[in-house]
Amino acid sequence: MNNKTVSSLFVLFAIVSIGMTAAPGAFAEHSMNATVENAMGSSTPGCEPDCFIPATVTIGVGGMVTFANNDSAAHTSTSGTAADGPDGFWDSSLVMMGSAYTTPALEAGEYPYFCMVHPWMTGLVIVEEESHDDHGHDEAKEDHDGHDDHGDMEMEMQTLTAADIAIDIADGAKAGERVSIDVTIGGSHVNYDIVATHGGETILSETNVHSHTGEGNHVTSALAADASDDLPIDVTVTFQGFGMPGEEMTGPVGLTSNAQAVPEFGTIAALILVVAIGSIIAVSAKSRLSFMPKI
Repeated sequence: MNNKTVSSLFVLFAIVSIGMTAAPGAFAEHSMNATVENAMGSSTPGCEPDCFIPATVTIGVGGMVTFANNDSAAHTSTSGTAADGPDGFWDSSLVMMGSAYTTPALEAGEYPYFCMVHPWMTGLVIVEEESHDDHGHDEAKEDHDGHDDHGDMEMEMQTLTAADIAIDIADGAKAGERVSIDVTIGGSHVNYDIVATHGGETILSETNVHSHTGEGNHVTSALAADASDDLPIDVTVTFQGFGMPGEEMTGPVGLTSNAQAVPEFGTIAALILVVAIGSIIAVSAKSRLSFMPKI
């Protein structure tokens, strides 16, 4: 094996190793926002305790929960209990099939909820403080109003490229299953939109997602067919800036990152494969070596 070939293989190995190291290894215990769906057939008793999927979600302070109705009947999401009635934190009114409702930003605490039309449908939203967040919203706002630019400077110093947006999709999903999608964006107090499609149909669409930690988890609606090479799941994340909701955003607003679930390899492996192939082509062109068989 000549020196050029050895060099080419070394470069390829290094790139693949870096890609595997950069893959997200762990996610936060909870996301800033969450999505809950109505279980199919939940308009009749028997779905308990999973009439909402998932019935219990945990989010961060200031986060929101989106209730997506993919059932064949109209439902509500109403904070409170069937025994005591609504408690006033939120009430979606009737959400028709194919529609969704998002709660207001929620403070720390536990929020039981139910469907007013089908009271056997119950769930719980848990809102927790971020354990590593040393400065609360009020303190950050006080610093801003007091012209303490430390927080603003920290926000502005954050930079972002497409390589800093990682999308991890659970591959191999079958018809009728929902797919979990994890998003990790380098930085804190990130805002983004996420859209996922399958077979030309939108199975997930969330806008103005905010995350303290830069990490989020999303769940698609049920797939109409198996995910495959011919019907992959395509995901696009559009960065909307660093900052708190309602304030001026910084960073490369509009930056997008795309991913596709590949059943045979998984998303991360597919991305590494693409990088590796590109590296082989680049090294081959420079060294005038050919990795393609001659016909």
